[in-house]
Amino acid sequence: MKKDRNWTVLFIGGASGIGKSTIAYEIARYYGVNVLEVDDVHLSVETVTTKESFPAIHYWDTGANWMDIGVDGNVNWLIDVSKEMIPVLKELVNRHIEDKVPVIIEGDFIYPEFTISFHNPEVKSIFVNESDINQILQNYLARESGDPQHYRAKISIAYGKWIADTCKQNGIAVIESRPWGTVLERVIKSLL
Repeated sequence: MKKDRNWTVLFIGGASGIGKSTIAYEIARYYGVNVLEVDDVHLSVETVTTKESFPAIHYWDTGANWMDIGVDGNVNWLIDVSKEMIPVLKELVNRHIEDKVPVIIEGDFIYPEFTISFHNPEVKSIFVNESDINQILQNYLARESGDPQHYRAKISIAYGKWIADTCKQNGIAVIESRPWGTVLERVIKSLL
C-alpha cells in the first residue's frame, strides 16, 4: 500500500461509458485497495426491497421502457436512484471508516452532494467526465461490442453534464477521463 493515501473512502462517480471503472481499478492497484461497484449494491438493494420502499430503483418493474421516456426522463431516473442509494452507501462508508478499511466506491448512482455530506477528511470524491459522445460510443463498443448505442450515449452525455454542473456548484473535483495516459497522475494530484 502506498504511504501517501490520505483517504479511507474514495468515491469515483460519473455517467455510464466514460471510463470510471477503468480509472477506479487503476487507482485501486496503485493504492492497494479494493473497489466496490455501486451497480452491485444497486442490484442487491433491488433484490431485497419493494417499489413501495425504493420506487426509483423499482421503476422499470412498472413496465416503463427506457427508450420511451426520453433522455431527460432517463437522466431524472438516474438522479432519483442516486438519491435512493444515499442511506445504503452512507452505511457502507461509515463501516469502512469505523473499521479503517480503505475502499473505492465506484459507479453511476453516486449523488455528488452526498459525497461531501460527511465533512470528514477520510472521505474524498472525484467525478469523471467525458463530453465527447463519439468516445462514449467507442467505449461501449469496446466493452460490450454489438451495434453503436447512440441513445444510451446521449443519456450519458446529458447525465454527465448534470453531474459536472452539480459538482462545479458544490466545489467537488471533476476530472476529464482523457488523456488516458495521465489519468492516474491527475487523480492523485486532485486528491492532495
